[in-house]
Amino acid sequence: MSETSIVAIILGVLTLVGSVGGGYWGHKQIRKEAPVRKRDADIAVAEKSQQMAMAIADDLREDYGRLRTDLNSEREERQKLAGRVDSLETQIREQNRTIQRLREAIRTFNAAWDDLTYRWHHYRASEHPPARPNITID
Repeated sequence: MSETSIVAIILGVLTLVGSVGGGYWGHKQIRKEAPVRKRDADIAVAEKSQQMAMAIADDLREDYGRLRTDLNSEREERQKLAGRVDSLETQIREQNRTIQRLREAIRTFNAAWDDLTYRWHHYRASEHPPARPNITID
């Protein structure tokens, strides 16, 4: 064999050993870095999740504040309406009492009127006769 062939074979063997060794050392390095990369990726995901959770919590806090404000305004409106309903109920009770008194007064008046009309000749013949009524009720 010639010297160049031997050098070529040695270079080939060295290249083969270098590439296998480099691959082996590269693989070992990747295996070492893999847990670190995974941890870094997990931390990044955790940070992103935390940011998303905080954003959701902030949105919910704002929604809660708006709902609380709306609820308070609805309560105020309800209290105002309840006050108006109470006032109307009081007015209705008073008007019902007035109507009942007026009905009773009309019944009394009708009874007196009927008595006066029915017994007019008797009242007219008494010592102090009343004047003839000129009232018409429509």
